[in-house]
Amino acid sequence: MRVCVVGHFKDNLDEGVRIVGRSIFKMLENEDIDLKKVDINSISNWKDIIKFNPDIIHFILAPTVNGLIIAKLISILSLKSKIIISAVQPAVPQWNILKVMRPDLMLVQSSKSELIFKSINFKTKFMYNGIDTEKFKPVNTKEKKRLREKYKVPLDKFVVLHLASLKRERNLDIFKEIQKEQDNHVIIIGRENENTDEELTHELEESGCEVWIKHFQNIEDIYNLSDCYIFPTVDNRACIETPLSVLESMACNLPVITTKFGAIPDLFDEGNGLFYINRENEISSFIDKFRNKNVEIKTRSGALTYSMENMANSLMDIYNDLLN
Repeated sequence: MRVCVVGHFKDNLDEGVRIVGRSIFKMLENEDIDLKKVDINSISNWKDIIKFNPDIIHFILAPTVNGLIIAKLISILSLKSKIIISAVQPAVPQWNILKVMRPDLMLVQSSKSELIFKSINFKTKFMYNGIDTEKFKPVNTKEKKRLREKYKVPLDKFVVLHLASLKRERNLDIFKEIQKEQDNHVIIIGRENENTDEELTHELEESGCEVWIKHFQNIEDIYNLSDCYIFPTVDNRACIETPLSVLESMACNLPVITTKFGAIPDLFDEGNGLFYINRENEISSFIDKFRNKNVEIKTRSGALTYSMENMANSLMDIYNDLLN
């Protein structure tokens, strides 16, 4: 089997669509297939796709209308290939004209996205993002203390974590209120090489939140020095549908407080240390439960289902079914 993965590979930005593309390629490298990756922004690479003569071309896109057009053009140039698109963060209208852009299979990550694509007669299948459950795993109390000392994080505070683009649509203002509570210490990790809302960043820092805008090679350290992960985003345009930070924090067995964003409620029922919020004023009571150890935390057990190994197996099944 010859598989060409098309995505954003030219840079190493810590951005959802790019991370998913790199992860899928890394997973497939361990499979018994001929594999090639191509950056979608380099038109000159389209010739490489034709020369490679793939059985399957797998696009990892948002996707937008432009992304669907590019996928269709490449499919015309490579008529033999089956076309799969991973809809990581869909941004398409429900236009009937888009039927002509239809791939052989659209991999969706939420029931909402499935409805959108089925309404324009796309063939769909659920396929969620995978994470490295060996990299992201819990540590003991002694190691947590060592990590806090290493990164100069207070030992006596309840550390609340969030990884985000520093933009208003991520609903980050909520952390200013969380930081006001005496025993809390909020850490927000922003992205390097990305435009940030400087006013918002200043407000967060003024409120006492610790804002780090940098790339962490060992980001699992930051999860493991924390006590809780909060994902407050509501706007569907602000993040990929299966937020990797939620899966990674769960793999580290952190308690998680989240909105019912994207695919999260499709993946996980509430419980075992994961709580859904409908109102912002519910957060304090959940933090108190975690701080007082009134809840048994078993979020890792839920995250293990979405390991990279399981995702690779699922993808290979999808490829084989499509070719057969």
